[in-house]
Amino acid sequence: MRSPLLLTVVLAVCSMTTSCAVSPPPSAALPKPRPAESSVRCPAPAPAPSGREVDPVAAALKDLYDLYGICAGRFADLLDYLDGGQQ
Repeated sequence: MRSPLLLTVVLAVCSMTTSCAVSPPPSAALPKPRPAESSVRCPAPAPAPSGREVDPVAAALKDLYDLYGICAGRFADLLDYLDGGQQ
C-alpha cells in the first residue's frame, strides 16, 4: 500500500518545480526611450486674417484651428508630465 504522506510530498515537490520553471527571470531593464518625434511640440497655427465678413470655409477653418489648439495643448501637458515638469 502506498503512503499518503509520500504522495503528498511528491505532489508538493512537483508543483514547486513546475511553478519555478514558468516564472519569468527577474530583470531590471530600463524602459524604452520615447521616439524623438514625440518630444517635439506642435507648431503654432498661422494667425487668422482680420476681416468683417466670415464665409463658411473660414468658419470651418477656425473650428479646425480651435481643435488643433486643444490637441496641441493636451500634448504639451502630456510631454510636461512625462518629463516630470509641471504637474
